[in-house]
Amino acid sequence: MIKRFLWRFVLLAVLIPAVAFAVEREDGKAVSKQKPDSAINAYEEFSRSINKSISKNFTAESIKIFVGTVVFLVLVVVGFEIYRSNKVREDLLKVAWKKFKDQARTLRLSGREVDLLTEIVQESALQEPNSVLKSPHVLETCLEKIYNGEKVFALPDDKLADIRNLRKSLNFLPLSREIAFSCTRQFDEGEKCMVQIPADTANATHKGMAIVIHIEEKFWTIAGIEGAPIAPGTSIRMNLTRAGDAEYSFRTTIREEKNGELVLLHTDKLNRAQQRNWVRVDVSLPVEVSKVEEGRISDVFDGKIIDMSGGGVGIALPMKLMTGTKLMLSFELPGQPPIYNLLVKVVRVAGAFRNDATKTIHSVAFDGDVHSVQEQIIQYVFEKQRQEALIKRG
Repeated sequence: MIKRFLWRFVLLAVLIPAVAFAVEREDGKAVSKQKPDSAINAYEEFSRSINKSISKNFTAESIKIFVGTVVFLVLVVVGFEIYRSNKVREDLLKVAWKKFKDQARTLRLSGREVDLLTEIVQESALQEPNSVLKSPHVLETCLEKIYNGEKVFALPDDKLADIRNLRKSLNFLPLSREIAFSCTRQFDEGEKCMVQIPADTANATHKGMAIVIHIEEKFWTIAGIEGAPIAPGTSIRMNLTRAGDAEYSFRTTIREEKNGELVLLHTDKLNRAQQRNWVRVDVSLPVEVSKVEEGRISDVFDGKIIDMSGGGVGIALPMKLMTGTKLMLSFELPGQPPIYNLLVKVVRVAGAFRNDATKTIHSVAFDGDVHSVQEQIIQYVFEKQRQEALIKRG
């Protein structure tokens, strides 16, 4: 947009002096027009007129006309560009909301749930509405903006209950183990955690294993800690190990102690130490495989991805490779941008693929810095799990 504006401004800067010169002639104050020399071409004549316009001593009235014209035309151009930019933004937003509504229908959300999600998206100023339907982290980020610390306590209980149920309708609760926790609101009831009270002292008054017994949007509750009464506002340090995912350590604050149970404030300040066993899903995707030897591609052949996880993929190849062989994979996940030259390493060689002696199953792990692609694959695995859950549910 800026580049087009500059070109238009340059064009105006060239043409305006000629216009001003024409105005002078209309006032009868310009030098009488000379006949062009037949030997001077059109370009030289134009250059002469521009030079004459620039070198002329304009009157105060002409200068005012010139400046006013420039200002007017600049305002017109800027106004048009602002209008055009806003129109493009509005059109893109309409398309984004259409995607949102289509995806909501696919997930079989009720009209009330769609209205609630729309309100969440608008209040949090999310630019891509459809993303809140796909990512638990996006939804959590939007809710954190709305809750904003103490604001959550001012919201009606029935609305908070609807938000809790919305998580379940989106299959964000319970959260797939392929997706990391980003807030204590995503914890599952029944999870066990180690507790130390208070958090900042070496001599803890309470220490031991607790169990999560209840979670809502305002608070969550644990049980199993015995000892002397604990004052509200006391800081607590906790560690939660989620099988197949990671260990989470964090601190929070005790809201109150009630019948031997501790009511806690929520937090999104979770420290995560990964120790996951990846969940695999079955797929059937064509893949182009490049064999890498001494930093160079030595062979290229086609294969098929038969399963996938956040740590690697299983592929059926028309040959048997050695463990440790490095490969580059190029393939496309449905509904996502293509993935090119993903570096992997063979970690296990299994038997024949579906009793086909011409194809061998290889398990390969991601190699090197593949974080962005890994997140893309994790998101795909999560979506596939969610679709399978919807099919079973419906």
